[in-house]
Order: sequence, then C-alpha cells, then structure tokens
Amino acid sequence: MKLDDNKQAAYSVASRSAKGGALLVIRQVLVQLMNFIGIIFLARYLTIAEYGFFGIIFFLFTFITNFGDVGFSASLLRQRSEPEKKDYSAIFTAQLVLVSLAGGIFYLLSPSLCKIYKLPSSYTTYFLLISLSLIATAFRSVPSARLERHLDFKWLSVIEIIQAVVYNVLAAWMAYRGHGPLSFTLALLCRVLIGSILVNIVSRGTLGLCFDMARIKKHLAFGLPYQAGIFVNVLKDSISPVVIGLFLGAASTGMVNMASTIAAFPVMLFMILGRVFFPAFSRSVNDKPALERLFGVSVRLSNACVAPLAIFILIMVEPFTLHVFGEKWVGETTSYSYLLWPANLFLPTMMVCTCLLNAFGRSKTVLKFNLLWMALTLGLGMPLILALGAKGFAYANILVNVMTIMVSFKMREFVSCRVFREQILGWLPAVVLIGIPFAVRHFFDAVITALQTGIPAAQPFSGIVVLMLSVACYYILSIALMYLVYRRDIGALMAASRSNQKIS
Repeated sequence: MKLDDNKQAAYSVASRSAKGGALLVIRQVLVQLMNFIGIIFLARYLTIAEYGFFGIIFFLFTFITNFGDVGFSASLLRQRSEPEKKDYSAIFTAQLVLVSLAGGIFYLLSPSLCKIYKLPSSYTTYFLLISLSLIATAFRSVPSARLERHLDFKWLSVIEIIQAVVYNVLAAWMAYRGHGPLSFTLALLCRVLIGSILVNIVSRGTLGLCFDMARIKKHLAFGLPYQAGIFVNVLKDSISPVVIGLFLGAASTGMVNMASTIAAFPVMLFMILGRVFFPAFSRSVNDKPALERLFGVSVRLSNACVAPLAIFILIMVEPFTLHVFGEKWVGETTSYSYLLWPANLFLPTMMVCTCLLNAFGRSKTVLKFNLLWMALTLGLGMPLILALGAKGFAYANILVNVMTIMVSFKMREFVSCRVFREQILGWLPAVVLIGIPFAVRHFFDAVITALQTGIPAAQPFSGIVVLMLSVACYYILSIALMYLVYRRDIGALMAASRSNQKIS
C-alpha cells in the first residue's frame, strides 16, 4: 500500500471516528438526560432504602453481565481482519451459555441475598426479573459488536435512545404510581428485550449456535484479560453496594449512590467516548504521527467535555440537590458529593489512556492497573468505612483517583504526548468562564434567604428550570470558547476527514 493510501485510510478512520463520536455525544446527552429525569422520579418517589436497593441491584446486574461477556466483544472489535460468521456464532453460543448459567445461579441465590441485605422475601420476584434481563443480554452483544467494529454508531445511537425512553418512562411512571422496586426491575427487562430485538434487526446478521472451542480460545486470548480488567474495576466499585450495604445498611448505600450520581455525573456522561477511541486507536496503531495527534486531541476533548458540568456541579451541589432530587437528600448526601467530585479530574484522561493500551493489545497491563485500583479501594476503603462510616469510602476514592496518573506515565512507552498539558488545556475554557456558575449560586442563595425570611419564592420545579438553563448556557459558552481556542486543530482534522470521507 502506498504512503498516500495509508494517509487516506487514516483520514477515513478519523472521519468515521469523528462522525461516530458526534453521534455518540448526541446519543449520550439525550440518553443521560432521560436517565437523569428517570433518576429524579426514582429519587423523589422511592424511599432512601429502596433507592439503595436500586444501586445494589444494578451493581449485581453489571457485575454478572461482565462475567458473561469475558471480553468477546472487545476481541471482535480489535481483530484486524473481518471476523467470519463462525466467529460471531461461536461467541454468541459461549455468551448465551455463560449468562444463562449466571442468571440461573443468581436467581437461586436470591433468598440468601434477601437475608444478607435484610430485605423482604418478596424481593425474590425482583431478582427473577434481573435474571431474565441477564439472559436477554446474550442476544445483544454480538450484533452490537458487529456495528461498533465498522464505527457504525448511527443505528446503535437510535436503539440506545429508544431503550432509554422505554426504560425511563416506564420506571418513572411506575415509581410515581407507588410500585417501588418493581418500577426499575421491570423497566430494565423491557429495555434489554427491546434493545436486543432492534439491534439484531439493524445489524443484518443472524445469530447461530456453534460451539467451536478453537475459535472461543482464540478470542479469549485477548478478551479474557481485557474483560478481567473491567471485571476487577467493577469489583473495585463494589465497595458501595456491597461493603456499605452489608455494614451500614441500604439507606447509607442509597445516600452514597446518590452522591456518586451527582458528583461523577459529568465523567459518566462522556465515558461513552471510549467506544469511539478504542476502535479509532486500533485502526491507527501503524501510523504513529496520526495516532499521537489523535491521542492528544482525545485527551483534550474528553476533559473539555467533562469540565463545564463538573465545575457547575461543584459550585452548585447544594441547590442542585435540593431543587432536583428533593430535600431528603440534602445534608449527608451533599457532603459525600464534595468528596467524590475529584473523579472528574482524573477519569477522563485515564479512560483515553486505557483505550490506547487496549488498542496496542496491552489488556494485561490494563488488568494490572485495575487490580491495583481494586486493591487500594478495598484495602483502604474497608477499614476507613468501619472507622469513619460512608465518608471513609469517599476518602479512599480520592486516593485511588490520584493514583490513576500512573497510567499517564505509562503512555510514554507508546506515544509522545504531553498528557497533563492536554488535560489542562481541556479544562481551561470552563475555568475562564467560572464566573457564570458563581453568579447562579449567588442567585440561589438569595432565593434560599428569601424562603427563610418568609418572602414568597419560586416553586422547586421553577428552580430546576433555572438550573438547567444556567448549566446549558455555561456548557455552550465553554464549548464555543474551546472551539475558538483550538479551532486550528479541530479544523485541520475535520478538513482532512471531509476530503476523504468517501474512502472505505
């Protein structure tokens, strides 16, 4: 292949990556907005203990889902040659067996889980719904991987938006009607079933049963350590729903989960970009200059996307919690939110670095880092929780976040990039405009003072409208400033992409 062909291929990847990234950002904003509205209803109409059970059940669902995948999807994404139909069938068969086994065991253990968490025995019904949801995920993974492999995020974005609508409308309506935990467990099952059906329709592939151990082992060589890293990361996060739930109860779990939702919402909103970075880096590993530029821009943009929301929430956490989620969450929950907020400073960069390591096939290196984070979180978190209560979890979380900078130093072996410079440049536009959230905070302080002195004030949902308009204004201005400052980099990349967008 000629040098010009290599450049054209790199630009084609950049073009599809840019389009895929834009679609995923739009999708993520819409989905997270709907999820956020759904959480508002759950937070307002569930008890704190029921909301704690919500956190526990979704942790268990994520935990077992990761067990069922064992990195097969990532292996399909990374494979340089197009996977054969037998590869897809073998992986589907293996996943179906694993999640069916895991779902069955999970339901059989549900009476014991009810006793451990001091839940009514009737809650086994909710565990059954989660078990059925787990089995349904096996029908979604392979067709999703087929679409992601070709950076075809259009249909994936549409499907995930439909799933979010179904889940959040059903969960919110049922919570409002007083159905408690049935609201989110039944809504989850409906979301997975609809997503599995739609993704199979649009992927234009068929799922067949083929137990080919040789093919399974081939994909496990990369996939198992890759998924083990995610699995260990999930174990690290188990400290809230498992350790806090066992020692401090479901109510404390609910408060910590709500604090995490508020504090880490910005970084969770844009972690979806990893689905673009990983395949884009994988396609560019043979063109080092293009990869280095793509990596640097990815670090800068991921931080720039997170920064405005993170700064706004840091300054506005108390009125934000009061007006959005309700008065019962103000107090301990907001104090936990301050302590959990530093995740926004470190996780965007770590996510980009992890994608690069995986693109180079260093899934075992990622696994080692995740093992370290898990050891630190559990090793520090458990004694701190026993000594200080739920705040101990937050202190351990801060220390682990600081330690993630080790991944940035590891990047020097693969690319030449001033990671911390790119990170600071990403935060710069939001910091320059920091006066906006401070002005909004001053407004809400005046409203609270008016309430305390008996002067009529706006209703809570009026406060939500002002909050949303304020954060939208701040975010739009920050992104606009980012574009003005870095328009040369963005313009050059987009110009190159447009000139080669028809190249496959």
